Amino acid sequence: MTDSPLLSVRHLSLTYRTSGRQVRAVDDITFDLPRGRCLGIAGESGSGKSSLCRAILALESGAQGEVLFDGADVLRMSRRALAAFRRRAQMVFQDPLGSLNPRLTAGAAIAEVLRVHRRAATRAEALDQAATWLETVGLDPTYLQRYPHEMSGGQRQRVNLARALCTGAEFLIADEPVSALDVSVQAQILNLLRRLQRERGITWILIGHDLAVMRHMADDLLVMQHGHCVEYGPAATLLTAPSAAYTRELLAAVPDVPRALAARV
Repeated sequence: MTDSPLLSVRHLSLTYRTSGRQVRAVDDITFDLPRGRCLGIAGESGSGKSSLCRAILALESGAQGEVLFDGADVLRMSRRALAAFRRRAQMVFQDPLGSLNPRLTAGAAIAEVLRVHRRAATRAEALDQAATWLETVGLDPTYLQRYPHEMSGGQRQRVNLARALCTGAEFLIADEPVSALDVSVQAQILNLLRRLQRERGITWILIGHDLAVMRHMADDLLVMQHGHCVEYGPAATLLTAPSAAYTRELLAAVPDVPRALAARV
């Protein structure tokens, strides 16, 4: 693991056109994310967190600036280079049920991703790999045959993590991945993410508004408000002595950190 950034974002902006007017959702954001580290992006709803991350993954048109992934600018990649980038960079969304096809079992959902990204030559090989990935995220192979409605929210989110990682992804964006889950299950999923970071060297971004979670998960923290970066730096420093009034307001709303976050998966 080196200190060289896997991801460097330079003066990134994104403007939407809504009801005949332009809205600057992301305004001149710059940061570095070294390999193997977690960057927390915090702020209230509508602060631009998700728009920023969608721009980083080139899922939004009209973004300006630079998004350098391993030295290559994502915003200027060819279609082929972008396809290769998306094998290395994946996203896990907030709604674990809505992220899964209700007509596919967990095994079929993972196998589909493996086949699309050419990580498995046959359906049988894809299902074998799917079973291994389920075990990686803490589910036994019997879940291969379960449909989304037969699983709990936490189990569905584990399947979504398996789908994201099975491409060989080394960079992950988790967009409020536990906000739809019960508190006890939140701790399990967060600890799983922390273990994957440690064991597999995953570099990732955690989007959220709960600074109690950021305190336990993030190495660095970027605080956003109205599309702007309010503060950016080491999470321990920002959460101990924030310089921005907005960060202090977010901290004032932090509940006690659940003890379960300190537990191991």
